[in-house]
Amino acid sequence: MRTARALVGRGMAAGAVALACAATARAEESTAAAPAHGAADAEEPAKPPRPPLPPASPPPRLPWDRHIEIGADAAFVSWLGTRDDAGRLTRVRLEPAIGLGIHARWEILELLRFSAFVVLSRHELALQQGALGQPGAITAEPREDGAPGVRALALGARLAPTLPLGERARAWASVGVGYDRFDFDRMRVSDPGGEFTIRERGASYVAIPLGLGVSLDLIRDWLTIELETSGAFVLGRGGDATREGQAIDGLGLRRTIGALPQARGSFIQTLGLSLVL
Repeated sequence: MRTARALVGRGMAAGAVALACAATARAEESTAAAPAHGAADAEEPAKPPRPPLPPASPPPRLPWDRHIEIGADAAFVSWLGTRDDAGRLTRVRLEPAIGLGIHARWEILELLRFSAFVVLSRHELALQQGALGQPGAITAEPREDGAPGVRALALGARLAPTLPLGERARAWASVGVGYDRFDFDRMRVSDPGGEFTIRERGASYVAIPLGLGVSLDLIRDWLTIELETSGAFVLGRGGDATREGQAIDGLGLRRTIGALPQARGSFIQTLGLSLVL
């Protein structure tokens, strides 16, 4: 019994010694391998630094095109016509006058533009002896010493084929349709029978304007000066202004008032400045 126990104890002691020797051998191997790895790392050449990123490219610039122009005009306006709607001579005509206008243009296609315009003007009436069928002098009411006047409105829209003349200039021809309106002031008639008043009258027409124009960029892509001339055919019979009317004279009698002239056409020349948008 004692002999078996002694054998077991000796076996366990031998196993412990074997394990201690194995652990010592592994530690020596790892210690020897560490310097080998360090030497290998030291002998490996250093990598070059990473090159910097290239500079960012600038954003692409979108092409600029002119699309809309808005501007104001000084206008010289002349209206044609001396006869009423029945063809009778009225002995009245409208004097040419300076007016004001505004316009807008839109480039539909590269060589085609659409435009809209408004022109306002005020004209004096040139009255001959016997005008409106009255023997006495006709003056403005209430300004007794002034000539009677009429306010004229011309507005419309046009299509204009456009031809570029280099980088800064353009020329065009236009055709369109418009509306013309006349508002004649109140008048005073002075004759031997006393003074009396002729009330306000008006007339409206459809117009077919035809025009030619040219423009030049004063400040490229910003400011343009333009010159345009147009003539219009006027259609329609007008209104109560172009027909005979009535008034009560200073003696209380009914008086026939002659018709005012019917517009037959117009000529408008404009000089304007436009902002390019």
